[in-house]
Amino acid sequence: MYNQEQNSTIQCRIHQENYAILNEIKRKINQGTSIGIKAKYAEELADQVTCLTGCAKFNDQKLDCNYCRLIADLHKKTAELIMNAKRLSL
Repeated sequence: MYNQEQNSTIQCRIHQENYAILNEIKRKINQGTSIGIKAKYAEELADQVTCLTGCAKFNDQKLDCNYCRLIADLHKKTAELIMNAKRLSL
């Protein structure tokens, strides 16, 4: 039987170390009560994502690396959208 939780984990120490940090930052963004607070945490998210997008061990032949890069790119776009929303609200 297919176990989604077991099979959806990216097998990479670097990704796994950053996963909990990214989730904590995303939780703070979601709980933010103003665009300013959300943007502050979005900047943290963008900074943290650089650990994944600039990974020295990236191998485009590994599926886990490609998934990690895709997820990191989505986090980066999320952070950019929030920071742009703050600029537009000024």
